[in-house]
Amino acid sequence: MFQNDLKGLLAYSTISHLGLITLLLGLNSPLAAVAAVFHILNHATFKASLFMAAGIIDHESGTRDIRKLSGLVRLIPFTATLAMVASASMAGVPLLNGFLSKEMFFAETVFISATAWVEFALPLIATIAGTFSVAYALRFTVDVFFGPPATDLPHTPHEPPRWMRAPVELLVFTCLLVGIFPAQVVGSILAAAALPVVGGVLPEYSLTIWHGWNAPMIMSLVAMSGGVVLYLLLRKQLKRGRFKYPPVISYFNGKRGFERSLVVMMRGVRRIEKHISTKRLQTQLFLLVLVAVIGGMLPMLDSGLTWGDRPKIPGSVVFVTLWVLAIACALGAAWQAKYHRLAALTMVRCVRADDLRHLRVVLRATWR
Repeated sequence: MFQNDLKGLLAYSTISHLGLITLLLGLNSPLAAVAAVFHILNHATFKASLFMAAGIIDHESGTRDIRKLSGLVRLIPFTATLAMVASASMAGVPLLNGFLSKEMFFAETVFISATAWVEFALPLIATIAGTFSVAYALRFTVDVFFGPPATDLPHTPHEPPRWMRAPVELLVFTCLLVGIFPAQVVGSILAAAALPVVGGVLPEYSLTIWHGWNAPMIMSLVAMSGGVVLYLLLRKQLKRGRFKYPPVISYFNGKRGFERSLVVMMRGVRRIEKHISTKRLQTQLFLLVLVAVIGGMLPMLDSGLTWGDRPKIPGSVVFVTLWVLAIACALGAAWQAKYHRLAALTMVRCVRADDLRHLRVVLRATWR
């Protein structure tokens, strides 16, 4: 919502929708998996058209700064109409493809069977997410295409060449077709795409525009109304560029937190390094092997050492010979590491798995 760059707004909204898709896949429901695949298809359609529309705006006006753009609907009416339809699809407006997958998303959050707090919180969080999607979709359209014409643009915008706009037209037309005739246009494609994700028989679902007055429909109305109110409350401050960073959450800067944690970790590692560090190769190799052995033996403390369920494979002379040679090379490499580096390197090379495979072929041919 607080991005001032057109493509920045679209990029962060993509992260938002990918979070929605990830949540659907995490619900562990076949119908939620179908909804996730459906939203992947819908999101790819309207978001690709929006990115290309943003490219046209940048090309024609010379800027992507939302604070400088205004009133473009008078200068590029066809492009503006296409961008507004795609943005409405992103917001989940009825009769567009984004509305259908958003309704399936809302339905899955409402009818989930889980602990009490999840059943209460998940529909609420989904509605809040829908509210924000409406708000940033409105910012993309209202701030850019409506209002007084911008006067300080690097170029005077005009409609792009016909074939530059054609891909946007095709994608927006697809958004309309899927939104109005979903079963006829995308039904078979969705079934083919969702089947491997579900991993079995597809659940029953309905690709219809109207499912009656139910909880998902009410959630959609609340999200659209809340998004409009939220946008109107912040519109003037956003247009003036009052928010350099998003309020509240700007204090929780992920990049800054990651860098500080790296500094703290490196300081701790250096303190530990003073006590256990050594320049001797043998000691370093010993510590590495010791950590690997301890890591491999830890599970045995609980379950012990057993053969497991897999059938035992009878030993062979070739197999035993390979292991003996590998152990001998490893011990020899450790023994000669200090004084005969070339010999140690040669023996370490022999321990590698691919060389053992080559050696196995040679031994089998010799044995025969």
